[in-house]
Amino acid sequence: MVRALGLRLRRMRDGLGVLALVAAGVWGVSAATGAAGEAVLRAERFGLKADGRSDDGPAIGRMLAASARAAGAVRLAFPAGKVVRVATAAGRYVFPLAGVSRLTVDGGGSTFLLAPGLRFLRLTGSRCVTFRRLRIDFDPLPFADGLVTGVDARGRCLDVRAAPWVRALPVGGPTKADGEQAFFAMLWHRGPYGLLSRHYGTKRMVRGADPNTVRVFADDGFRAFGDVEPGRWRISLPVPGIAHRYGPGGCLDVFDNDTVTFEDVELWSAPWFGFRVMRCSGEVTFRRVHVRPKPGSGRLTSTWRDGFHVKGNSARLLWDNCVLRGMNDDALNLSTHTSRVKKRLSPKEIVVLQTFPLSPMPWHAGAVLAAADFNTRTLLGTAGIVRVTGSGKARRIGGKPAAGPVTLTLDRPIEGLPVGAMVWQPQSSNPRTTLRRCRIEQSCRLQTPVTLEACDVTALLWFYGEKVEGPFPSGVVVRDCTVRRGRGNPRLAVSFAGRTVRNARPSAIHDVVFERNRVWGDFSMVGVDRVRLAGNEFREPGAAVRIDNCRDVKRTGTGAP
Repeated sequence: MVRALGLRLRRMRDGLGVLALVAAGVWGVSAATGAAGEAVLRAERFGLKADGRSDDGPAIGRMLAASARAAGAVRLAFPAGKVVRVATAAGRYVFPLAGVSRLTVDGGGSTFLLAPGLRFLRLTGSRCVTFRRLRIDFDPLPFADGLVTGVDARGRCLDVRAAPWVRALPVGGPTKADGEQAFFAMLWHRGPYGLLSRHYGTKRMVRGADPNTVRVFADDGFRAFGDVEPGRWRISLPVPGIAHRYGPGGCLDVFDNDTVTFEDVELWSAPWFGFRVMRCSGEVTFRRVHVRPKPGSGRLTSTWRDGFHVKGNSARLLWDNCVLRGMNDDALNLSTHTSRVKKRLSPKEIVVLQTFPLSPMPWHAGAVLAAADFNTRTLLGTAGIVRVTGSGKARRIGGKPAAGPVTLTLDRPIEGLPVGAMVWQPQSSNPRTTLRRCRIEQSCRLQTPVTLEACDVTALLWFYGEKVEGPFPSGVVVRDCTVRRGRGNPRLAVSFAGRTVRNARPSAIHDVVFERNRVWGDFSMVGVDRVRLAGNEFREPGAAVRIDNCRDVKRTGTGAP
């Protein structure tokens, strides 16, 4: 009886969503019903052309306005296999979504072609949102690839012939436009297992003497001309005024949401970060989400910065069957912004400041505080948080951003906790993260717990901690993976960088399982506690395997180092 009543109420609620569309004057024109009473808005009914030429931004805006008037579940449906060009968008995001619930965006396999000043998604404060079957690219692109044809170390420049697909040669230098954070090119050359890369700080680019060529001058920080081989090395050049631009943010920003799913998504280029995922709860899933150069295009680059920049989530995070390739920073940066103890008011009351003042990571009463000595990378202890006073939001001191103070009352003192100690909340530091059956060809910075299962990695897997983006990974599992040295470090395939001194304190990196993996390249595990090594194969002749200053190490099976 109760179950039947609940079913009727659910149907009534879903029906209200349809009635809302009727009242809005869009039912029968732009909407239909899908599964379980889901309202379906079809983009063509809002004026979407999807011809690859027209600006479809206004049509998407009308579609979003209609969806905001509907109650219940809504699906935004785009035509199959088309090119949706977007030149204008409110707030410079094609999909600016805040506070939405039970929304699905179905791209139908179409390509969304964005103007360089736009970004695809800003999703905040929302729940149960899904994006699927879509491709994202930019026009013009933020990079231009080419072949190095000449090296002039004395003149501090390279001659480059642009790839056939490049429509316009990039000329000029840094513009500082829109918060441009850096200005460098990326040199590429063949390594033993895949492409390797090197940052090439760029001062300016001028047209070359020959058609379709450009001369690229290095900035004062670049010195490594000696081994660059003309005719063999390639390069990705930044397009001035487009590449490295911070504004308005990542291509897909996912902040402060509960349960978000991405399925069958391709991101082929981005001027800055690909995905940024911060402070989410519930489950955040990436299934067959590929950040890579457009297949068949001959491109080398996908994103100028991280493919996935992931910070401060309590959500269960899953990457399943994803390909990460071509980014010119990390494939995955898994971390949080830590804080430092600024003042001790009493044994159980401390004042903390977030080390990086932007992107605040809020403190929560009832959570656990963990503390570490960064210099020795050892743990100092944990305590429960009873009370939080202050927001920690950034302020400006002397014209520069600075973190606001937060006072934390603890349920017990942490013995020997010094001013300057690193502190964080383990529950909101990506504690439930899994990468499964992923192919990764760029370095991964892993500073919070993570499990890798059956992944294929040609790059450095770097388990460590640092002062700004930390803290340290614990509870790490790497199982049934293939790991080769590649981008990120010329020799190392895997590195665990824990306790730096021999003392009695526990290491900040602990509880690591590394089993049944195949490794090509150097392996380093320093200062880690409670380690299980089992059934690994180290297949590259002459590669170094280092295990030092570790405690409670269990080695079993053939191939355990």
